Amino acid sequence: MNSIRRPALATGVFFVVVIAVMTPYNEMLVKGSRLGLSSLTPAAFFLFFILVLFINPGLRQVGKEWSFTTQELLLIFAMMMVATAIPTRGVTGVLLAMISGPHYYATAENQWADLVLPHTKDWMVVAPGDGLRHFYEGVSAAESAVWDVWVKPLLGWLILFVALWTAVLCLMVILRRQWMDRERLTYPVMQVPLSMAEVDPDRAIPAFFRQPATWIGFAFPFLMGSLDALHVYFPSFPRFLARTPRLITLRNTVELRLRINPIMFGFAYLVNLRVSLSLWFFYLLFEFAEGACEIVGITNSEKLGVWTNSGQVSPIFSHQSMGAMIVFVGFGLWTAREHLRDVLHRAWKDIRDHREIVTDRNAVLGFGIGTIVVIGWLSSAGLPLWASIVVVGVAFVVFLSLTRAIVDGGLATIVPAMIPLGFTLSAFGTDALGVSGLVALSFSLVWIGDLLTFMMAPAAHAIRITHDSDSRERGTHFLALLGSMVLSLLVSVGVMISLGHAHGAANLHQQYFHGFAKYPADITAQKLQNPTAPNAGGWMWTGVGAAIMGLLTFASYQFSWWPLHPLGYMVSPAWIMRSLWFAFFVAWAIKSLVIKFGGLRAFEQTRPVAYGVIIGQIVVAGFWLVIDIITGTTDNRIRVY
Repeated sequence: MNSIRRPALATGVFFVVVIAVMTPYNEMLVKGSRLGLSSLTPAAFFLFFILVLFINPGLRQVGKEWSFTTQELLLIFAMMMVATAIPTRGVTGVLLAMISGPHYYATAENQWADLVLPHTKDWMVVAPGDGLRHFYEGVSAAESAVWDVWVKPLLGWLILFVALWTAVLCLMVILRRQWMDRERLTYPVMQVPLSMAEVDPDRAIPAFFRQPATWIGFAFPFLMGSLDALHVYFPSFPRFLARTPRLITLRNTVELRLRINPIMFGFAYLVNLRVSLSLWFFYLLFEFAEGACEIVGITNSEKLGVWTNSGQVSPIFSHQSMGAMIVFVGFGLWTAREHLRDVLHRAWKDIRDHREIVTDRNAVLGFGIGTIVVIGWLSSAGLPLWASIVVVGVAFVVFLSLTRAIVDGGLATIVPAMIPLGFTLSAFGTDALGVSGLVALSFSLVWIGDLLTFMMAPAAHAIRITHDSDSRERGTHFLALLGSMVLSLLVSVGVMISLGHAHGAANLHQQYFHGFAKYPADITAQKLQNPTAPNAGGWMWTGVGAAIMGLLTFASYQFSWWPLHPLGYMVSPAWIMRSLWFAFFVAWAIKSLVIKFGGLRAFEQTRPVAYGVIIGQIVVAGFWLVIDIITGTTDNRIRVY
């Protein structure tokens, strides 16, 4: 098998830099289609489309040796995927907002200076002064930008992220054979780029783009999105769908959004019928159950911070979802026990015999060392050691649950109903954490808060690519992926701070620099002023969720006739499902009819249509974003999740 050549790595680095520069530029200034706001990493798909359809065929015309092989193309794509998961909501935007906000927004009214800041490690946040003012308010012509204030906190957070990303990548390496060879997960998200990257030895254009069915699927979302984009330029131009139809029922307690979501329809069509049925069925069941609880008066009004479902009823189902995730991950690890035992055995033999660099040994050591560093980092930030272990453990439960939902269930974008912050506050209360512990826990929102974009999903897809590569190349792949992450973080941080100096961060994005910037200190102050004890109701509902998930898992594996997959129950309370469920319902209905009347052959013939729909939705968003940048148009967004 051909080795990865330097031009391929250089091309990957180039695209990583493009993503790290343009994604925050778009998010802060252009405010166009948000190609970084999803674990699907749409920016990577858009650039990959350009690479395989235009750039690589052009290089082939110069000479075959100039063009990239399939494995090189896939490595470039993997580098772009992990890079896209960082510049805005994945890391950089949230990080810069949250570490700069506490001092900038501290006032006599919110009492952060007395309640929060004395217990916040100085290496975690940006110190007050000209550097902080320059970032939020801009640098005047008579001043020189001060960058020094960023060095210390950014180095501190870089240690956390490098350790976390190393652990995540190594865990995906450890689980790769289990998921691919033993459980045969379908990886719906990767089916499109794997098909796009198949280089034809006799043709410059890949077979993917020579199928009429692909372009038929491509045309629908491209035309639909273009109509919406043209409406921004020409308000009299008709839009395809001005608003999402909604169905309100059960005494106005249930609101169902019937959203046409092309990209999720495409992925839903690729998963098996049992999974797609379960996703829309359990979501409807959740909505009506929540409405019934509201009518009857069954409530749990815990205030568990942002990104954990809140309200009078929603926390009940958030706890159930957490219980379901714990069982889901626990059962998955139990199923993989033989594989994990083999991995540990081989790793121990490699260490004992002092063998050369090998995958299992490095993966086990990397995961162990990375996890220990993350736990130690949290303890240094003020979280008690036991709580640090709990937070990291729950974080990996959430990461693994969401990643399995993506690589098995086709949920290209999914979020949890509860995050470690909410779980820890409910399970143990504020007094058990102490003031410094509460501060450190609140800052966990930087890396395990908003999970519209999180690293484990693209890492799983990137490691999936190495499954078909030569074992000698896997070390190169690993370093390329980790290097892409670090490079994307460093470049995007520099770009974001520069944009703040030029325009004032407070003027750039309200959600980041007026909302996210206040979250950690605000949550800490609220809990210090209103301390809470461990919530018995939360433990009870978590147990209920675990029990239901256990029964569903048992039925799923013991009875061949059982029609429902437990994954649907686990993700049903996630807020994003309100925008996804209808696409899964429509895809399930159409696929059922296709297979019923045409069999599996008909499904295989229509699969390229689904591929076209997926890539068409991403390309139309990227196409109009490029036009918006060229023309200076702002606020022209085409949704890609």
